[in-house]
Amino acid sequence: MAAKTPKVKAPLKLYFTEMWKRLNRRIILGWMSPLRFSGSSPDRLLLAPVDLRTSDAFIAKEMASGRYPLADKVFETDGKSPFEMALPHDEFFDELHGFRWLRHLRASDDEDTKFLAQRLVASWMVNHAKRLKGPAWELDVVSKRLISWLSHSPVILADADHDFYKRFMANIALHVRFLRRSTPSHRNPTWRLHARIAVAMASLCLPSSTTLLRSASNTLDEELNDQIFKDGGHISRNPQTVLNILADLLPLRQTYINLGSALPLAMLPAIDRMFVALRFFRHSSGEIALFNGATHTSANFLMSILQNDETGAQSPVNLPQSGFTRLEAGKSIVLMDNGYSPKGTVSRKAHAGCLSFEFSNGANRLIVNSGAPRYQIARFGEFARLTAAHSALVIENTSSSRVSESEFLGPIFVHGPKEIILEDLSNEDHMGIRAAHDGYLKAYGLIHQRQIRLDRDGKSLSGLDIIDRSDDAKGASSVGREIDIRFHIHPSVQLEQLTDGSVLLNTHDGDRWIFNATVKPRVEQDIFFADVLGARGSEQICVSFNSSEHHRIAWILKAVEVS
Repeated sequence: MAAKTPKVKAPLKLYFTEMWKRLNRRIILGWMSPLRFSGSSPDRLLLAPVDLRTSDAFIAKEMASGRYPLADKVFETDGKSPFEMALPHDEFFDELHGFRWLRHLRASDDEDTKFLAQRLVASWMVNHAKRLKGPAWELDVVSKRLISWLSHSPVILADADHDFYKRFMANIALHVRFLRRSTPSHRNPTWRLHARIAVAMASLCLPSSTTLLRSASNTLDEELNDQIFKDGGHISRNPQTVLNILADLLPLRQTYINLGSALPLAMLPAIDRMFVALRFFRHSSGEIALFNGATHTSANFLMSILQNDETGAQSPVNLPQSGFTRLEAGKSIVLMDNGYSPKGTVSRKAHAGCLSFEFSNGANRLIVNSGAPRYQIARFGEFARLTAAHSALVIENTSSSRVSESEFLGPIFVHGPKEIILEDLSNEDHMGIRAAHDGYLKAYGLIHQRQIRLDRDGKSLSGLDIIDRSDDAKGASSVGREIDIRFHIHPSVQLEQLTDGSVLLNTHDGDRWIFNATVKPRVEQDIFFADVLGARGSEQICVSFNSSEHHRIAWILKAVEVS
């Protein structure tokens, strides 16, 4: 992995904008106390929405025995409630307090787990319901908890006495009031959308006035219109965000339909567009592409969402607003990032992957990006965002988008490509794309252009990476720059450097591919962040050169025909 990219100063206007947002939020929220969120409680739940996420009875059995396998960590409680204990790390805390694990308990037929859901919810209410601050009351955690409590209320309320039922309904109402007041001023747009979905779901599951139903519907419409591009992508440019939004929107859609209520106007069009985008990002192996923070996603979970797609639409060649291109031929798929970095707060977990690509053939993922770690973001997340963690060209170990050095603003992107040029190169022989970006113009006076062609039979992928000195460069020296073109290889593929300098790729099912370039490639150790078990070792192909010696590098990856 390349060295850590230096952080850069942010424009002053970003500081003033952020200061205003924080001041505005503080004024709106004021003093966070239970009295400010007091109100009447509903007397019943009308229905429980479905949960489309997959369940695992083994996890339920582990929890019943006092072991909580969440966030890649098994936490031993020795029979105590985890809500009364110090927890191992932030990701575990968020998963535990989000209650999405209730689906595992609901799916279990084991007698030991029968009343565990109720006992744990009761423990949470005793220990955390009155604080209204801290990690347990982060907006996204509250949204997940509310949706989970509504969806799995049958197992929570099984044989519940009147006192528990009353306290549970009071807490549901508290969650709804908290989200209604806290959401508008929150800086994280993805969390805002999630909160709007939770409030809309609660408005249907609880006895609600026409005014509250209309308000929940309208505010959800606003977020969907603001955050979902016309091509179905999300403003974060993260394919996994689209999947996660659909996982909550689809049960909400079905709940509206079951009750015969009018759906929010933006919901159905947004869902249809997101299905198109989700199919676009799906590899031939059934897994989702690793761009802008996406990590491992179960193929079964992805299919459980896609089976609700009623559009029957085929994957488009490109997502113009999101900034991605798809080349598909034979059994092969190429997905390329040719879009601008997200802006402001939404870029906090975005990746500097402009002109990076992934390549799959049948069940095999061959060239990938390193992806994002599912957990331990502080340890690996910063490295996963680097251009060097993508199958892309890197100049002087520097990312094409730069992160702010300000702790006040957080790790947002403040410099990135300002002009991206695209051209379709497809003809009767191949699918193709040419793209260029100026992310290295200011620092090094260089423009990176990448051409990729996929033969119509899907058995040959060729590329040309060009480094050009720009006439617009202002004094930046482009001479003598060290450049690396990295091809990150999926951990399931084994590499072998041959005597002629080429690299052989051996897949787990016996397919073989050969890689060549005009500059001798080398095989290097690598790290793949997006594995189901966490970060793991892998390999990469690296083509290195100096801008004084080369400015055009051709490369090709070709299937080895079995005689």
